[in-house]
Amino acid sequence: MRPVELRFGDLRIEGWSRAGDDTWFRVHPPGLALDVGRGALQLAGAPDIFLTHGHLDHALGLPYVLSQRSLHRLVHTRVFCPAEIAEALGAFIAAAEKLEQARYRYDLHPLAPGDRVPVGKGLTMEAFAVDHVVPTLGYHLWHGRRRLAPAFAGLPAEELISLRTRGVDTAETVEDLWLSYCGDTGPRIFEMEPRIFRSRVLMMECTFLGEEHRDKGERFKHLHLGDIERRAADFRNEAVVLHHLSRRFRVEDLRAEVERRLPELASRIHILVEGKEG
Repeated sequence: MRPVELRFGDLRIEGWSRAGDDTWFRVHPPGLALDVGRGALQLAGAPDIFLTHGHLDHALGLPYVLSQRSLHRLVHTRVFCPAEIAEALGAFIAAAEKLEQARYRYDLHPLAPGDRVPVGKGLTMEAFAVDHVVPTLGYHLWHGRRRLAPAFAGLPAEELISLRTRGVDTAETVEDLWLSYCGDTGPRIFEMEPRIFRSRVLMMECTFLGEEHRDKGERFKHLHLGDIERRAADFRNEAVVLHHLSRRFRVEDLRAEVERRLPELASRIHILVEGKEG
C-alpha cells in the first residue's frame, strides 16, 4: 500500500485511513507514529508510537511494528496509550511475543489527558480527552522556540550580552501548536478541546456524510460532516485534514460535499483516505 503524503511547510504527514479498516500516520518531524492500523511497514521507522485507542483498525498492527523494529535491532520503541487500555495492550503484545518466541524492544507508557512527552528538539506531545465509545486520547504536537523576553526588549546588544555573561536568562520559551490529531471522536470534541480550532494543522475524522447516517455518528461517537459544518466559522487552522471516511462513501463524495456545504473552508481542507488525497 502506498500511503498519501501531505506537506505543510516544515511538517510532513504520510498515512492511510479508512473507517473500520486501517488508520495510521507518521508525522515528520519528529518521525513519530499516530496509531498503527494493521501495521504498515513504513511505521517500522517510528521510535515513538502514540495510540489513540484500542479499536483494531487503529491498534492491530502494533505487535508487527514492534517485531520489525526488534528484528532490525532499532532503539527501544516508546509506546504511549490511554491508561485504561495499558494492561490489555501489554497482554496483547505479550501474546504476540509468545507466538514468535521473541522479546520485543519496547516500553509501554500509559497516559492521561494533560500528560506531556518530549519527542524531539523543541517538540512535545500532549494528550487530551476526546468523545468516543471506548477510552480514547487525542494528541497535540507543540513546537517550542526561544525568543527575547519582553522585559528585555529594546535593550542594546552590548547590555544583553553583559546580562547573559552574568547568568541572566534574557529569553523565554513560547510554544506553537503545530498539529492536533483527534483520533476517533464524536461532536463533543469541539466543547471538550477548543484548542483544536487554533492548531496549525488539524487532523480530524469525518466518517459519515448523508443525513440518513447522522444517527450512526451519534450512536458510535464519530463525526458527521454536518457536525463540522455547524462549527465551520470556528476553524482558524491553516489546514484541516479529514480522514476515517466510511467505506459507504468515495473520496469524491466527500470532496463534493465539502465544496457544497463548506465553501469558505473548502480551500483549507485536505482529504486523506486510503492511498488517495482529495
